[in-house]
Amino acid sequence: MFYAAITGLWMAVFASPATLAQTAEQIDAVVLDEMARQNIVGMAVGIVKNGNIYYASGYGHADLERKVPVTTNTIFRWSSVSKTLTAAAALKLAEENPDFSLNDKVTQHVSYWPEHGNKGSIRIRHLLSNRSGIIHYTQRKNCYQNHSPRYTRSKHSSKYYNARQAVEVFRNQKLCFDPGTGYKYSTFGYSLLGSAIEGGSGTSYANWVRDRIKRPLGMSSLQQAIGTRKGFDQEGHILKTVFAGNSAWKLPGGGWESSILDLAKFANALVQGRLLNDTGRLWTTVAGNITYGYGINHAFDNSKVWHRGRNDNSQSLLYLYPGSADRLGIVLMSNSVHSNPMRIAHHLADLFIHRPRTRY
Repeated sequence: MFYAAITGLWMAVFASPATLAQTAEQIDAVVLDEMARQNIVGMAVGIVKNGNIYYASGYGHADLERKVPVTTNTIFRWSSVSKTLTAAAALKLAEENPDFSLNDKVTQHVSYWPEHGNKGSIRIRHLLSNRSGIIHYTQRKNCYQNHSPRYTRSKHSSKYYNARQAVEVFRNQKLCFDPGTGYKYSTFGYSLLGSAIEGGSGTSYANWVRDRIKRPLGMSSLQQAIGTRKGFDQEGHILKTVFAGNSAWKLPGGGWESSILDLAKFANALVQGRLLNDTGRLWTTVAGNITYGYGINHAFDNSKVWHRGRNDNSQSLLYLYPGSADRLGIVLMSNSVHSNPMRIAHHLADLFIHRPRTRY
């Protein structure tokens, strides 16, 4: 494929123009090389360091047939990176409201969640760490005794996110295990977390995110993914067009979207510790979990933290190095489902962090 469109924006406070130009060329070279290797149609890249958006650029095409280029204003789905946003919103609420604790039972804040049986034992921290036992779509992994993990999106009839309708989708499905006794990655669990945030804050989940995260960080493009987005997949290296429909029904766990600039602003706020009093609580070590903390994965030494998102039409990645001297963060968005954003992030990190070369 030929990638003619590169629309970029970069800012640097501590680098000379010559150094920045060289780094920009290096970043472009890494991204364009990986796009060619992975047959990626279009993507956007953002890099934050030293408290600023150091570099942001769009590559390739948002619409291949019409030759519409990807820019730094192109909207991409966050997919499961939405979970990190929701986890930050929950921790923000716990910091501001003494009546909301991560150890609270969900039933203290959600009147329509069952109080009896093992469902009534689910706590906020179980939802954050994917240890609630709630199913994840129709996937049977770590839930082999759940013989009928079905759900219907038709239960969520609202165009925009409706917390009660979102929970009704899976409310009657039995748990995969007793809360706290196992790990099961679950977007539905984050739907219930959105309901708990509503109950604890006294306002809607969407409004809480708007007032406590979106507006303070200036994330003007952050919005519910209510429409249809076009993307690409491949079969035998042959591209095919795919579409993702309304994802607002699962907003807390996979329904946000924005430009790369706003994802970069969120990444910068996390890695700089500007959003929460104790941002490190997000990547806390949870007993029984291998890498997943509260809404984000982490290395054993917390040297890097990340969350990946995958939708029917796109991929997204939030990758942070909170222990690095310049507080490096890398965010990627691609309209090619088959892409491997982790590989690209690692190669980009090699431009800024001196470390042993990793083989991929």
